[in-house]
Amino acid sequence: MEGSGEFLQQLTEALSRRSQWLEKEQIPRLREVVQRYQNLFESIMSMLIKKGLLREDPYNYEQALTDITVPSDAPLADFENADEASYRIAAFRRQLKYILTELDFNLSSLKLRRLKKLSALLSYVNWSELNDTSSSPTTRAFARAFMKVLLGGDAMSAQILKEQETQIERAFHECKSIIADLVSYHRESWKAELRRAVLPSLSLEPAGAQGKREEILRAMRKAYGKEMEGRPWYPALAQELVAEEVESDAESRKERLLSSLAIPVPQPAVEKTVEKEGKQILMEAVRILSRPHEELITAVESLTETERLLLTRESGFGHTLRRLLGMGTREKADIHTYEIQYSEPALGTTKTEKVSFPQFAEETRKKATLLAAIAAGTGPAYKRLEGTAEVSLAGFVDKQLNELLLIHRRLASFNAFFQAKASQAAKQNVRGIKLELLAIRNSIVKANQRRHEFGERAETAKKKQQDGTRSGATQKSPA
Repeated sequence: MEGSGEFLQQLTEALSRRSQWLEKEQIPRLREVVQRYQNLFESIMSMLIKKGLLREDPYNYEQALTDITVPSDAPLADFENADEASYRIAAFRRQLKYILTELDFNLSSLKLRRLKKLSALLSYVNWSELNDTSSSPTTRAFARAFMKVLLGGDAMSAQILKEQETQIERAFHECKSIIADLVSYHRESWKAELRRAVLPSLSLEPAGAQGKREEILRAMRKAYGKEMEGRPWYPALAQELVAEEVESDAESRKERLLSSLAIPVPQPAVEKTVEKEGKQILMEAVRILSRPHEELITAVESLTETERLLLTRESGFGHTLRRLLGMGTREKADIHTYEIQYSEPALGTTKTEKVSFPQFAEETRKKATLLAAIAAGTGPAYKRLEGTAEVSLAGFVDKQLNELLLIHRRLASFNAFFQAKASQAAKQNVRGIKLELLAIRNSIVKANQRRHEFGERAETAKKKQQDGTRSGATQKSPA
């Protein structure tokens, strides 16, 4: 094919620069982050094993490995199959050890197929869904053991585990980002080889090629088999290449391709760096606050069902039960309004408040809907926040924090209230919402940390500005 020689040369040079950057900067960093991930995971496992929640695998721990293999994530035999979960986690630990001791960390070793396996392995325990509703059976089993420590009476262990969870989740996302860089390079490198070895023998003039995609792809596949025998064929990448050659926006596609291969250049420090970082911190707080939107819905629906069951039982048992529960004088009052208790740690006291449960439930659902719209990260609500001024965004974060704190407090109070009523009325438990409360609380704590970080940065910037003003005034004053 004629006319693509100049672009192929530019592409080759860009790939060469990119490969040097990946070998020098990203691949060593990938190994370092995987090592950090493994250290954190081993520390977490050490605590869970010591507490008897998981166990070492006594079989095949030193099994010889020859490549990355993701352990089974098939459904577990029963709800509390801790042994099977332990065996799977032990296999996962062996794989992490193999990666760090046997795998060659270089471009020629980390090809697309192996990168896909590495990404799947690091996602084996889904830290973004570390709860009892995860789609991964192994993650659910691991989360049950993990949450027993967080919800147990050992406050020190719980705090350590929470900090390690934050660090390992950060390491996980950093690994995925570097792997994405490597995958992108290998995709474009494969397409460059296809351009170099196959395209010269084909006629891909845009004027006549746009309606012959399937015919072109078949011809490319045939030529590829002859010119690059034994190499893997990627149909989706071949389709991308054809689009970059024959579509009406082919030139802009090629420009974007070259731009994606550019080496990131560290941005020089400028006067507005603190302001820019401040907004990024606030947006991170917004994203953290939006995470537990599903837990909010699950919690309020669970409490709604519990209230319905309790009211059904009460209507069946009649006046005697209402007197036992202290409700004899309230028969004409709103049966959905309750007097619930909450603690004031700062004062060391317990207070009460009357709350209409249906009204509270509706307000919580509205809050969950708002947070879900923000959590998508692409909708109008999120875009508006991105364009909001820093001061207004800080006010929005403060408002959401205060409202979520109130919702969390009332969810916990209603949960304790209904649990107590169920225990007195029927001597049996109803479903609690401890896991949901924990997820909401963790988001509040992490978002509040970002809010404080923003406040500290703003205060530092203000002091620097004041110091600069005073310094300037001193220089201008007469001796």
